[in-house]
Amino acid sequence: MAKYLAKRLGSALLVLFALSLLSFGMVRMMPGDPALQYLNIDNPDPNQLAEVRAELGLDRPWTTQYLEWAGGILTGDFGSSMTKSQEIGTMLGDRFPVSLQLAIIAVIVGLVIGLPSGVVSAVRQGTPLDAVIRGGSFLALSVPAFAIGAVVIMVNALTLKLPLIGYTPWAQDPLGSILSLLVPALVLSLAMSAVISRYSRGTVLDTLSQDYIRTARSKGVPTGRIVRGHALRNALIPVTTVVGIQLAALIGGTVVIESIFTIPGMGSMLIEAINSSDYPTIQACVLVLGACFVIINLVVDLLYPVIDPRVRAS
Repeated sequence: MAKYLAKRLGSALLVLFALSLLSFGMVRMMPGDPALQYLNIDNPDPNQLAEVRAELGLDRPWTTQYLEWAGGILTGDFGSSMTKSQEIGTMLGDRFPVSLQLAIIAVIVGLVIGLPSGVVSAVRQGTPLDAVIRGGSFLALSVPAFAIGAVVIMVNALTLKLPLIGYTPWAQDPLGSILSLLVPALVLSLAMSAVISRYSRGTVLDTLSQDYIRTARSKGVPTGRIVRGHALRNALIPVTTVVGIQLAALIGGTVVIESIFTIPGMGSMLIEAINSSDYPTIQACVLVLGACFVIINLVVDLLYPVIDPRVRAS
């Protein structure tokens, strides 16, 4: 296990290094001049622009800029925003926990909806209940989350008028913080719950068709015990993969939902940085989100032997 973990960590570091190079190079190919955004004036003097570029370090070779930026990252210094005069580390510290909290709540809601519905759909295969669950999953996958969010906001404004807009900080009110993210998390979780339902249904159906399951049934083992002891455990392998990927994606992939519900997370931070050509902030956001994918995928790989001991033997 130690050798396997060391190998995975080495691969993760290589991926992060490649990601840092890619993000650094790509942002400098984007249209727009951060010096103009920094000055925020029309028709600036060329000498003034040159002074700003020198002040921001944009006049130096790319290799020098990259080495200075990467060296700062290794010491925990993400640098300063070019347009907001704030430390990027402080901004990340404020925004990242919000997106992480939203993503975790969405994943929990998705699991609560998707896993039981998939198992029930498999056990009740061919029944009207199975058809309803499969139809609901298809509908949840077909409608974009931003469309559902917009409809929820509009209907709420015309009927219940609940306080769905905004975010309550966790430090201020933990319960209120969870409640303020519950509806956005539900909107985000619908597509994920549909994916989990379909994966778990397919895996459970495959397990229930095995010879040893038929043997257990012939011996009088209750269906509930078979599902809990065999089918559900097998279903957790693909579901764990889906949950890991979705959790990493949701941390930075909730831009529209964060905008609709006015949630100050990583997604909105990245969009603001792109609109203002804020190179250091874009690079930091991309690197942090990439690190989330790498770390969560590593955790998922390590969970496989815990969920199913047969993985250790392979």
